[in-house]
Amino acid sequence: MNWFGRPSEQDRPVPEGDPDRIAEVEEALESIRPALHADGGDVHLIEIVGDEIRLQLVGACDGCGMAFYTVRQGIEPELRRRLPWVVRISAE
Repeated sequence: MNWFGRPSEQDRPVPEGDPDRIAEVEEALESIRPALHADGGDVHLIEIVGDEIRLQLVGACDGCGMAFYTVRQGIEPELRRRLPWVVRISAE
């Protein structure tokens, strides 16, 4: 955690999966992170299996009542727009 209470870069897990797809997803997530950071949260890429992306919401987003909507109406549409190969996105 950094001194704002947000997860720091060092707290991010090393994602599993195809390195090229990981790079694509991380690039797309970087465009989303500022909005999450503004509310004290973040999103981590956990793994990519085929055309499925598994994410983890952390910080203020972890356990937030609006987390489902953050994923379905914020993160998911942006990832699908930028990454046409994505079929499924799940978040913990």
